Amino acid sequence: MKRQLVRLQEKIEGYGKENLTEMLHSVVEGIRTVTGRERVRAYLEDLTRGSLTCSYAAGPFASEVREVTFPIISRSAMVSSVFASQYATEFRDTLGHGPAQDREFCSRFNIASSYLIPVTSYGKSIGVVCIDQDQPGEVLGAREKSLLNEFVTGIADRIDHARIYHQQLLLARRVDEYKKREAAGFMVRSAVRLIDRLTLASVLVPSHHSSQGALEILASYSEDVEMKALYDQQGAIDLQKGKSLISQYVRDDGVISDDRLLRPIFIADLTQHTLQKRALTEQMALRSLYVVPRYEPATRKVICLVNYFTREVYRFSDFEMGLLQTHAEMVERAIHEIGGEHLEIKVLAEITHLLQQRNEGLHSFLTKVLSKATELIGADTGSIAIVEEREGGKWLVVEDEQGSIVGAKNKEWLKKYIPPFRIGGHELPAEERSLTGYVAWSKQPKIISHVEEEQQGAQFHRSMNELIKSEMAVPIICDDEVIAVVCLNSLSPNYFTEEHKQILQIIDRLTARHISDIQRIDRLQSEVTRLQTDVAYKDPQISSYRLGNIIGNSRKAQEIVDFINTVSVPLFNRIALWSKNVLREATIGLPSILVLGETGSGKEFFFNNLYNKLNEMYRDEINPTGELPVKKTNIAAYSGELTYSELFGHKKGAFTGAYSDRKGILEEAHGGIVFLDEIGDADPKTQVQLLRFLDNGGFIRLGDNQDRFSRVLVVAATNRNLMDEISKGNFREDLYHRLSELSVKVPSLNERHEDIPDLATHFLGKLYRTYWSKDDSRETQPVLTEEAKRVLVAHSYKGNIRELRSILLRAIFFRKGKFIDEDDIERAIEYDMLKSPPEGATQLLTSQIAGNILEKIAEGHDFWQAVYEPYSQNAISRDVVRLVVEKSRNIAGRSMPQIARHLKAISGDVNGDEEERKRFFRFKNFLYKTVKI
Repeated sequence: MKRQLVRLQEKIEGYGKENLTEMLHSVVEGIRTVTGRERVRAYLEDLTRGSLTCSYAAGPFASEVREVTFPIISRSAMVSSVFASQYATEFRDTLGHGPAQDREFCSRFNIASSYLIPVTSYGKSIGVVCIDQDQPGEVLGAREKSLLNEFVTGIADRIDHARIYHQQLLLARRVDEYKKREAAGFMVRSAVRLIDRLTLASVLVPSHHSSQGALEILASYSEDVEMKALYDQQGAIDLQKGKSLISQYVRDDGVISDDRLLRPIFIADLTQHTLQKRALTEQMALRSLYVVPRYEPATRKVICLVNYFTREVYRFSDFEMGLLQTHAEMVERAIHEIGGEHLEIKVLAEITHLLQQRNEGLHSFLTKVLSKATELIGADTGSIAIVEEREGGKWLVVEDEQGSIVGAKNKEWLKKYIPPFRIGGHELPAEERSLTGYVAWSKQPKIISHVEEEQQGAQFHRSMNELIKSEMAVPIICDDEVIAVVCLNSLSPNYFTEEHKQILQIIDRLTARHISDIQRIDRLQSEVTRLQTDVAYKDPQISSYRLGNIIGNSRKAQEIVDFINTVSVPLFNRIALWSKNVLREATIGLPSILVLGETGSGKEFFFNNLYNKLNEMYRDEINPTGELPVKKTNIAAYSGELTYSELFGHKKGAFTGAYSDRKGILEEAHGGIVFLDEIGDADPKTQVQLLRFLDNGGFIRLGDNQDRFSRVLVVAATNRNLMDEISKGNFREDLYHRLSELSVKVPSLNERHEDIPDLATHFLGKLYRTYWSKDDSRETQPVLTEEAKRVLVAHSYKGNIRELRSILLRAIFFRKGKFIDEDDIERAIEYDMLKSPPEGATQLLTSQIAGNILEKIAEGHDFWQAVYEPYSQNAISRDVVRLVVEKSRNIAGRSMPQIARHLKAISGDVNGDEEERKRFFRFKNFLYKTVKI
């Protein structure tokens, strides 16, 4: 029980000042954990009201209990007494012996006994927690009291911090309300003086306190003080059909339903209208009325109605009506521009402060943004959904199928699970429509005042909780692309206003670029993570790992380790100079390494281990929480201008499809390291520019004429004999000498036979983890027999590491049991050498692997992890890639962009996003030129 309380205390400490309700919910959860009681009340000091206000209530009558406040200082109330004394108190018979004020309260809510705990922070009372039961007698035992007193004391400071912030916002709202009334009051006073015959003027605005729909009086004025008082006594105008004169024109959600009110209306004689309040015509003797509406043109939602009354029948002249219409427009502007100013300044200050903080990731930042938005606007709950490409279309995702939150949501007890919503408008079937999906599709904010009406009409609402009565959503747009949607919900109908919408739009404008940048950083981080996973896996059965996970029994493998250890320190010293902007080394050119080796020998694996070593040094000496910038590309995947653009970038319009400026990877990786695979395939223009870049770090983007500079370590790899290529005129000799200042040859597998047993065990473990369920235990992992290892050692490898992996993959799929013996290996080798494979084995293996790949993509992997990398490592065949593409075509559609999105090779619009377009070209080149589909 103590451990559970500690966890809840840590949870409360993790909340921000905006999360008062979540904190109190966790307090109640702790009380339930200790006592099993359901009836709990939490009162907090509220100096804006001058009372102890019920901020949270659980159990029977919860909503009614929250409406009742207690005095801060009073002897006739238990809550007040405990607040003042700071002593926990138990009342075992509240109905018979409780203070006077409490007997009525307890009788009304059937509370027979209570235990009250004071909440104090730094010696000052800030509130009281009450634990109730409906039977007289002892409420809690001594141990329970001790645990709860300690628990409440431990979280009091956090609650006080949130309480003060919450009340500051309440005060800001009341200041804005006061300023609105003052501004409107000033304007109606001027109206009565504007035209002699005017007797009374008033401003009506939609009420947010009535569940039935009403227009409340924001301000009124008459030279006759008694007339003004009598008018104000009439209260709000009921908008239910048939209840008032205005209800003929305005629905109960504040939307104008009769086109006649889209223009000012003149009512010559109020006595002729039976729906008009009788007091106006009888006691106040008002006769003529001129109503000027101000509303949102797109939605017809009333902003305000300005009423101009006369005491006798009077027809306003055209000049006077024009004057009053201009006056009403000024009333609207006064309400909007003056009334909402204080809260908008608060929003600007809060979000600006948040943007200045260090945020750990997208989810953390979105959670803080959502908490602030919900609290600033006073919504009951909310969520932020991220735009993702799924199943050939765009979806909004708050949490994935496993329940992990990728966007943000608060008050999870009101929104327990939010499924993905398809983005779209009226073309979607009714069951697939949602408010957030519509907002992302239209790129426009939208308010639903009454959820029930929306469900019966356009149906752009998907209910996450039947208690939700109104909602509002605003798109977060960066570079004209919707990247997320904020949705807020209220348990009250008709809660959200145009001002609330403006506040969310301010938050959108302030945070959109930051959110987009975090997403880009997260994508870069995932690239580093994928790179590091290649050197992270270590099989516990192997003891010969060297430097990361290079297996080094052989002399050749040890030479690779020695090379990395030898060059890492001086190379890092050079990189450190870049981070300090030391320019003295600029004249000696940039460092480079040329990695040579046969296809499949592990050249990229060498790079990954080198990078990992340098990155560790970077974290130790430069930035403990950062990553050494890294970029990787395969020169053979591009041709001509695309190769140049990939390395050096391009200017908008440089070639067909260059819709915007973009940086090349050599510029993006400034201060870090770049891996250029298949450098022997570089075209002549790229070779010339690369030579110049290595000499002084300078380059020019394609289609541009501006000199730019970058500092990177270039690691280039090739399986070609570059001396032969030089003699044929395909590769520049000066570039070869520049690249090969530091050169290393990765040995073929046939040169390191003594490493094969450990390599086989290592790759067997990785393959098993990749293709089999996470639920499978290590005991079920297949094991190579000694005879199988001897067969692998004796084999002559043409494809090196890739061939070894392919043999092991076939063996693991078609093994007879846990152990993989020599027969399994020999069959796998024969299959590889196209000697008589088992009947139907080819189709079965291809289908199984393709199916596994598609499952992995559905679970969250992307094309580059699940297809590109395994194919590049010779772990899957062309037939597998072809089948994956064919299955995707059957599901997603025949166009290449549809297939690319389904396989998660791209995630956005190839026509609007330069990075997406680049990935799409790379995807097509891989399929057309490499796999030759």
